[in-house]
Order: sequence, then C-alpha cells, then structure tokens
Amino acid sequence: MSSFRSYEDPAQDIPTEDILEQFGSDPAPRRRHQLKYKNGECFVAEEDLVQNYPKQRSFHHSCNAGPLLHEAEAANSAVLSFDAYAEEDGIDEEVHRIRIFKINYHLNDDTVTVNEPFVDNTGYLHGRIFRRQKVPAPNRIGKPYIHWSDLNVGSDVNLFQTIYRITSCDGFTRNSTFQNFLEEHGIKVNEDEELPEDPWLVRRRGVPRTAPKLPDQREFINRPPMLVYRCCWLDHMNDFHGCRMKRIFKMFVYCTDHTVALIEETKEFEGQLFLKRIAIPFPTQPEMPRRDYRWWDIRPGVWVDVFCRPMFVYECANDETKSFIRQQFGETDFANYSSQILEDGPPPTQFFNSPAILKFRCTMVDAPSVLYGLHFILEYDVNRRLVNISEEGRKTWTEGRVFLKDVDASTFSENQFAPGRILQFFKWRFNLVQSSLETDKYLRWKQTPSHK
Repeated sequence: MSSFRSYEDPAQDIPTEDILEQFGSDPAPRRRHQLKYKNGECFVAEEDLVQNYPKQRSFHHSCNAGPLLHEAEAANSAVLSFDAYAEEDGIDEEVHRIRIFKINYHLNDDTVTVNEPFVDNTGYLHGRIFRRQKVPAPNRIGKPYIHWSDLNVGSDVNLFQTIYRITSCDGFTRNSTFQNFLEEHGIKVNEDEELPEDPWLVRRRGVPRTAPKLPDQREFINRPPMLVYRCCWLDHMNDFHGCRMKRIFKMFVYCTDHTVALIEETKEFEGQLFLKRIAIPFPTQPEMPRRDYRWWDIRPGVWVDVFCRPMFVYECANDETKSFIRQQFGETDFANYSSQILEDGPPPTQFFNSPAILKFRCTMVDAPSVLYGLHFILEYDVNRRLVNISEEGRKTWTEGRVFLKDVDASTFSENQFAPGRILQFFKWRFNLVQSSLETDKYLRWKQTPSHK
C-alpha cells in the first residue's frame, strides 16, 4: 500500500511536529485598521487604544476641562468643528471676496486646524491652510494661545492675522452636553448665522455667457512689424558756419527684436546710413543692469538717447505708424515743435522718491513638506509698516493664496528688507531671494555714496 497521502486527505493541511519545530506556529491573523478619518483629520478608532493612548497635557487642562475632554473621548471625537468665512480685498472693480473655511479645534492638545473646502471656479488654491498647531493669541495677557473659550458662533477670531467669522458648528459642538458645560463656565453657544456667498461668484452666475464683442476690424489696427518715426538732433560736435546744426533722421523701430536703424534726411546728406540696425541701450544709473529700449518706449514727444546723442522724436513718418500710435496713445503729433525744446535738451533725471511698497520674492526656511519648494511674494508697506505675504501664482511675481496679512512690522527697520536677509514672522522664517524692478532700483539708489 502506498505511503503517499492523497490530495483529498484533510490531515494534509495540518502541519506536522517537524514543520512546527522548524518554522514555528501559524502566522498571526491580519490586524484590523485602527485609524479613521473625519473632517480631513486622522483619529484612533479603537476605544481601548483611546483610553490607553498617551495624550499631551495642555496648558488649559487645569481649567476644569476634564469633563469636556471626557465627553469628547466618550463620543470617540475630541474635535470642535466650526464653519467660518474670511473677507479679502478684490481686484479692479471687485469690492471684496468671500472665502469659506472649516476650523477644527482639538481638545486634547489645544491645537487648531484650518481647511478650505474646494469650491468650483474661484481661482484660488484650496486645501489645508495650517494643521494642528497652537495659535498665538493677539493679546497674550492671561493666556498665550487661542483657547476653546475664544471660539463661538457669531464671533470673530484672529488666527495668524487673518480674521475669521464663525457662522455655525457641528452636531457635537451643538449638543446639550456641550452646551451645559459651556453654560457652567459662563459661555452660551449662539444661533447659527447665514453663510454669505462670494459676490464675485454671484456676479459670474448672473452674467450670461456670451461671446465677447470684438472691435470693428476695419478700425482696429494691429501692431505693424516696423514703426517709422522722424527725429532730430542738435549736433554741437560739428560747428558749421558758427552755429549748431540741426540734423534730421528717419528712425526705423523693428517690433520683433526692438532694434533701431537711422537714415539721415538732413539737406545734402539725404539717404546716408547713420546707424545700422542695432539695439539701443537705455540710459541707467551706474552699477545697474543694462536695459535696451523697447518699441513701446519710443513714440512722438519723447527723447531717445542714441549712444550719448539726445534725439527728439517729433512725428510719425507713415500712415500705418500714425494710425497705430493714435490707437495706443491718442493724438501725439509734435511736428510743429518749438526750437526751444532742442535748445533746452532732454529733461534732467527726476529725483527717485521712496516707493510706498517694497516687494520681494522669497522662500520659507525649513519649510514643511506641504510648503516645500513654494515661493512667496512679500510686500512691505513703508508708511503703515505692515507686511503681507502670499503664495506665488502660476507665473512669476503673481500673487496667489494669502499666507499672512497685515502683520505688524514696527520692530523691523527699512534697511532689513533687502535680498539675502532672513526675516521671521511668528514661527516662519523667510529668505528674501529677489526684489522687484522698482524695489531693486530704489535699493541701488540708496547704496550710492551720495545718498547713504
């Protein structure tokens, strides 16, 4: 009789003593999930783990918060959830914008989380604003951080210089047990308020979606590839018959690459090439980067510095250029200019006033994983001494979602705002990487020896 077991033998699935001695007992059963998600936050699902899990003792635990925390743990949730909104300044004709937020207060460690739910067609980047951290109170007398007693329906709360208006709360925050606890401490939960709608979205829904009305193509003049002007120069290098000679030129400005060519039209010098097609450097202050003239910098009524030769542009040389300039700038014909304009020459350089806003492009030092790799736009109001920081948009130097608004910067001096400096606001540190063009001109002007 064969000693091999058949495949139908049920004892074949039972491990022998030799296998148990060599490999041990059967593997442990699969463990169940012990975490769950609620309102975008992760919580422990098992009640025994909730009771045995070590909790961080908060600063306000001694303020009779034990019953409230016990009720939260019994309900398997230690979070107070509120609906709120914040107002922001609009763009152009918009008065303001309304943004909806969800504020979660964690009772076990007195931390706050703010999320922004997704709303269609708002143009903002939604998601988490900040996650589970203690928020410094605006007035730190008596308590250094925001407490649950500061959150109530129908009230305003200041979280990192952003004012949030609380309009409603969830069922746990509204239940009778929580209300009785608050009433014992002299706090009454107010009735829910109506959440306002964003005026910009309301206006978009009200405007019918029709194709934009295009201007009459017979009257609209597209930008020509070349603009032709006439300019003059009072030559004082060559003295003809004891007087300075006025030389007239036809200026060709190529819009594709912003180059300029000059052909002389002075009597007895007609048709001579004075300047071949080349980019003309814009006159700048010393130690500033070079910038060339662009086609929009040249039009009738302006002075153009052609390699230290001040030339006055006084008219358009053809009808196409005249129609385009009239469309862009209106009537700008200086054909009947006075000779005194050439005698006086170009106006002196205007005094560079201090700008009202210093604008910088910066990065966050030791940024968390959520903000790693992002750039920010920092604006310093010189007169009000306030700082606004927002995330950079899809394009460089464009502002996106607001990060910090109207932060008091009275402890900072104007000289501290410069590329390469690291400034700290609350717990975040920002490295100023680059300044805007106007701010860079002002900082370079301050570094000159005559203005230090």
